[in-house]
Amino acid sequence: MEYEVIKNNEIEKEISISVPSQELIRYVDAEIDKVQKQLTLKGFRKGKVPKSIIRTRYYDSIKAQALNNLVSESLSTVVTEKQWYPASQPKLLNVDEGERITFRMQLEIVPHFSVVDYTGIELFKEERLPDDYLLKQAMNDVRERNARVEEVNRAAVVDDFVTMELTVTEVGTVKTQNKEVTVRIGDRSLPDEMNRALVGAQVSEKKEVTVDKITYAFTVKKIEEKVLPQIDDDFAKSLKLENAEQLKKTLMEEARRNEEKRIEAELKESLSKILLERTTFRAPTSFVENEYKKMLQNANLPDSESNKERFWKVAENRVRLNLILDRIAEQEKISVNEDEIVQLVSAMGMKLNSENKQNVIGYVGSIMTREKTIDFLFRKAIISEKSRIISPKEAMNDSRSVRH
Repeated sequence: MEYEVIKNNEIEKEISISVPSQELIRYVDAEIDKVQKQLTLKGFRKGKVPKSIIRTRYYDSIKAQALNNLVSESLSTVVTEKQWYPASQPKLLNVDEGERITFRMQLEIVPHFSVVDYTGIELFKEERLPDDYLLKQAMNDVRERNARVEEVNRAAVVDDFVTMELTVTEVGTVKTQNKEVTVRIGDRSLPDEMNRALVGAQVSEKKEVTVDKITYAFTVKKIEEKVLPQIDDDFAKSLKLENAEQLKKTLMEEARRNEEKRIEAELKESLSKILLERTTFRAPTSFVENEYKKMLQNANLPDSESNKERFWKVAENRVRLNLILDRIAEQEKISVNEDEIVQLVSAMGMKLNSENKQNVIGYVGSIMTREKTIDFLFRKAIISEKSRIISPKEAMNDSRSVRH
């Protein structure tokens, strides 16, 4: 076998592989042997059909499979020799048959890169937010969670819930049609143009918005506003607490725990950004495409130019960070065992069966390993305390107090 790398950049490869034609004959014979073991024809017992008959009747399909095997194994030899890790399914461009069989292939690989200086990263930890601020936010949150909605007879405003009849069309073709769907004005999963159109809408009003060739036509059926409860003893009792004071104490304790988690999450986010800045390489386009589509699916958003502008770079950074963490995990021998994965999968309520087990374990295992690697890097980081920067409002109050 001979080969030549025609295109050879960081992630894109195109190669020409040439093998003697006798190699294909050997693969054809091997495929005939395989078929013979399984084939049953009238007048012959299983495994006893003469090879000459098999060759005559099934030659085209046997040759196609043999050629596919030859291409796959030849490519595998090259990939192993070059130490490439394919990021996408290789694409066969063309095959020329003669004294030698030559085929050209295109594939994308995970780039070679090194991760260094990943322990002892310096991170700056801000002070916790003041308790009075945390308590106020916690009370707002518990009120939001226990809010009720009431129908109103006025124009819709931000945060209102609008129930509508909605038809979505793309280039004249109806994609979805809902007799009754409810959305919240300001929801980021809605196109910005849709949110703007909903503000000021009245019951029975018809509107139409077009975004990237997708048209949203809707008729407003109902407008509802959110009504927040007051923090008092009655509200506390509805949450199975004695009084408002006990509610505030409980909220304060929870808020402090959440604040510590938030600060740790921010530090880990800073750590991730530093890793991305220090380790530069191109992310395989196929990986980024898969991550981008996953993000759209999770947010229930269509693929569009505006969404690609919003999410593509985020998807690219996620892919790069995952590859960096995978490389560090490999270098530090960080892993999770199957029992840990199965335990988490069960806790998540997911069911494993013979068809999905390996895929689910592989997917969840990679997520767990990356989280374990981030925790490892966080423990190895140098964390410095820094004072909270005074807000403009606080600065103004301080300057007024000085003048007086």
